[in-house]
Amino acid sequence: MPELPLRPEAAALTASRLALAAVFVSGGRQVWQHPDGPSQAAGPFLERCRRVVPLLDRLTDVQLVRANAAVHVAAGIGLAAGRAPAICATALAGSLLPTTWAAFPYWSEPEGPQRGQLKGQFLKNLGLVGGLLAVAVDDVRRRS
Repeated sequence: MPELPLRPEAAALTASRLALAAVFVSGGRQVWQHPDGPSQAAGPFLERCRRVVPLLDRLTDVQLVRANAAVHVAAGIGLAAGRAPAICATALAGSLLPTTWAAFPYWSEPEGPQRGQLKGQFLKNLGLVGGLLAVAVDDVRRRS
C-alpha cells in the first residue's frame, strides 16, 4: 500500500484550513450577492467608523460591506489553496473582528432569546478568529 503524501499533522492542518476557508468563501459570496441586509445591520457601526476615519465617507455602506465580502472570498480561496496561509488567515481575522462587532452586538440587547442568539454568534466568530490565528502562527512557525 502506498504511503500517504501527508503526515497526519499536515493533513489535519490542511483540513483546518479548508474548513475555515469554506465559512468565509460561502459567507462572503452570500454577502456580495445580497449586501442590503448586512449593510443595513452594519450602518450604525460604519457611521461610528466614519467619525474616526473620514476617508470612509467616500464609500457607501454597501460598498464597504462588499469590500469586506471580497476580502472574505479572496483570502478564503487563498487559505484553502494554501497560498500565503498566514497572510490570508490574518486578513480574515482582521476583517472578522469589525464584522462581528457590527453584526452581533449582544450587549445592547435586553436579556432574552435574541441576546442569547447574538452572543452565540459573537462567540462563534471569536472561535473562528482563534482558529485563524492558530493557522497563521503555525504557518509562520513552519517557515522559520
